[in-house]
Amino acid sequence: MTDRDRIDDWLDADVEPLAPPPGAFERISRRAHRRKVRRAAASAAGIAVVIGVAIASPGIVSALRGTTSRPPQPVAQGTPRPTAQPTVTGGTGGVTNKSSSPIPSGPPTSSLQDPSQLPDNFQPTSVTFIGPYTGALIGQAGTPGHCATPYCTSLAVTHNYGQSWRGVSAPRTGGPEGGTGVGQLRFLNNQDGWAFGPQLWVTHDGGAHWAQESTGGMRVTDLETADGHAFALFARCTGAGPAFGAQCASYALYTSPAGSDQWHPVAGPTSRLVQPLTGEAASASLVISGGRGYLLAPSGELLRGPLTGAAWTIADAVGPCTAGTPLADGQPSGALLAAATGARLVMVCASGTSKAGDTQVKQAYVSTDGGASWAAQGVLPATGIAASLAAAQGGLVVLATDAGIYRSTDGGTSWQLARPGPGGAAASEPGFSYVGMTSQTKGVALPADPGLHEVFITTDGGGTWQASSVTP
Repeated sequence: MTDRDRIDDWLDADVEPLAPPPGAFERISRRAHRRKVRRAAASAAGIAVVIGVAIASPGIVSALRGTTSRPPQPVAQGTPRPTAQPTVTGGTGGVTNKSSSPIPSGPPTSSLQDPSQLPDNFQPTSVTFIGPYTGALIGQAGTPGHCATPYCTSLAVTHNYGQSWRGVSAPRTGGPEGGTGVGQLRFLNNQDGWAFGPQLWVTHDGGAHWAQESTGGMRVTDLETADGHAFALFARCTGAGPAFGAQCASYALYTSPAGSDQWHPVAGPTSRLVQPLTGEAASASLVISGGRGYLLAPSGELLRGPLTGAAWTIADAVGPCTAGTPLADGQPSGALLAAATGARLVMVCASGTSKAGDTQVKQAYVSTDGGASWAAQGVLPATGIAASLAAAQGGLVVLATDAGIYRSTDGGTSWQLARPGPGGAAASEPGFSYVGMTSQTKGVALPADPGLHEVFITTDGGGTWQASSVTP
């Protein structure tokens, strides 16, 4: 017999496998289960976007992706536990929410794949965008007294720049009413977001849970986010009803890093901003662009600083115009500020308002050195009272008024009416209350009448605006 014959006989022989060690099959089963759980968690994390999945205030199951509908689920009733009171100090101190964990806005849903319908009667009051497609709205929805919780505050999210909207979770509080409620929304990233005006609520899990942050009795009238930080104007106000920011005596600029519930005053002249004329209500506004922040103070000074939490300084002690009397939310009525880039700013100065004739004198100014100096540009049409200003690179500037949206493509020198006020608006709320540009081509505007249930979208740099319905 040759060696090859012996090898063939060995290969053809029956083989009896060895028995596994005791408990082997149980260990294999456990490991397979753990791998399955890890894959499911990774899949869920991969599709989580700007607003996390939770129960919306009007009682809708929240979800951000998917196509399979599911009937609405009830929201658990109950009163959220109060947050701890902060410690408010000057200098290097801050406002700190000392709650050990967030206040839940409702139990999370069981699946990230279940889409939710928008609640009925959604009336948007603020919009925020992160990235090229994803954004969110906040407003009141449903019918007071018939919402799933005592509050009707609701949120909606889009992943296709306003072509469609889905309902998601919201803070358990009402609309602006004196020192309570919220009506504005800003997100920094997929996890960190803030609802404000006048209260301050925060989420660190994409909106799955919201917690109220105590502000030491102050009201938040403005908040912007960029570069891993949120900056907010804390004001001491006495305004009642929706006009929570109309009677503010002073403002201070605070900042908080992403993922934190601690707010610290920004060093420099931003710590106490007051109206120089005693007895007059103050107004102020905040703009962030290109790694730098700008604050239009009640005195007319323009402050600027880095987004690292370091001290801010005075860029211009005497700007082209003063902030003017405050609007209901505390924003200035006399000077509207916007940033096209980190150093290029645009300001529209408004005066001589005639509500009877719906006219206002409006002059545009531009700064190319971060607000240190200003040059007069064009005079805007007198028709319409200015409400909101936005700018983008390439000389694009858009202005929202109660007569419509005006547009300039040459840095504010010449202006044209790009979009008249939306049809069907209430006579007391014509035109638009807000306009913002998220790129040179994309932008969003809110009608002054939230009862229209619409958001307006542009994809051609403000040349045309299309209504996006926020209804089921």
